[in-house]
Amino acid sequence: MAKNTEASKMTEIEDCAVETDESFISIRKVVLFVLIGIILYLAITLISNVEDIVNALVEIQWWWVLPTMMLLSFGNYLFRYVKWQYYLQKIDVNLCHKDSFTIFLAGFTLTTTPGKIGEAIKGVFCNEVDGAPVAKTVPVVVSERVTDLLAMVLLAMIGFVIGVNTENQLLQVLMLGGLVLVGAIILGRPSFYNKIVKKMTTIGPLKRFQDSCDLIEDTMTKTLAPKPMILSTLVSVPGWFMECLELWLLLSLLSGAGLPSLTAPSLILLLEATFIHSTASIIGAISFTPGGLVGYEAVSIFLITTLLGFPLADASVATILIRFVTLWFSVIVGFIALGVLTKMNRNREQDAIHQA
Repeated sequence: MAKNTEASKMTEIEDCAVETDESFISIRKVVLFVLIGIILYLAITLISNVEDIVNALVEIQWWWVLPTMMLLSFGNYLFRYVKWQYYLQKIDVNLCHKDSFTIFLAGFTLTTTPGKIGEAIKGVFCNEVDGAPVAKTVPVVVSERVTDLLAMVLLAMIGFVIGVNTENQLLQVLMLGGLVLVGAIILGRPSFYNKIVKKMTTIGPLKRFQDSCDLIEDTMTKTLAPKPMILSTLVSVPGWFMECLELWLLLSLLSGAGLPSLTAPSLILLLEATFIHSTASIIGAISFTPGGLVGYEAVSIFLITTLLGFPLADASVATILIRFVTLWFSVIVGFIALGVLTKMNRNREQDAIHQA
């Protein structure tokens, strides 16, 4: 009887996984987000003056700048993968690096969803590969986003070092960081689930999550306990700093200073680029628009023009290029990884059939 019940639960989880997989990975949705991005960037180009944009683009040596930026973005993925794998080990989901890294990258197919919440599809992929319950692995994505935000706030604090004063924007970012930290502490406490969440799941439509409460609690309390939260945030900082280096490179080239260097003016520009990219990323995340569109772009262009005194065209070019590499490049990588993962799963199914 127990075996039948367990088999029934596993079947239910697998059905849920398949349904989630089909509904989440939608080319139509991704194309829609791409179209929104194209419209936004065309609007930025028109506002900034097309001729000025073209002149600014000519200053970029594409043959090495874009590959360098992509390499830095991939460095970001590696740091974040270390965090992902660390979380999986904390909740006793043991995947080999090949499977785990492919799943991690495949999650980028939905990185354009609001708050990147679509990356929760990684939980479905884990279920398909390892059989781990979806309710156990999906909360890992929440912990990832929380520690990503905390890392961004730490990077934005560099604004204090350079004395940035942008109408209390830095103060607002720090207040947000405080709220995220408080939220993380609450999510990492067992009492939150025992006293609040479990009682809420006895009400109406929330009853469907009642059986998943223990798994969610186990994952959240293990990944957002003080030590794991601090460690994963510290790992996230150099990862997201890689993207700040990309903006530094662009701003240095567009300013006419040439390649970034270790001179004082160039290092100050690095601090400013770090503050700008981190702040824009935070605003983009909390705006909860697809991929942070509009929120990131507006803050980035505003800070580059007001803080650095760049012309609108140069600020627009820097923003469009950094977004292409940090957002849209990850979507491309995600779909490549999804293709690899699909092929790996088919091979597993064929091997299982042959062995049977």
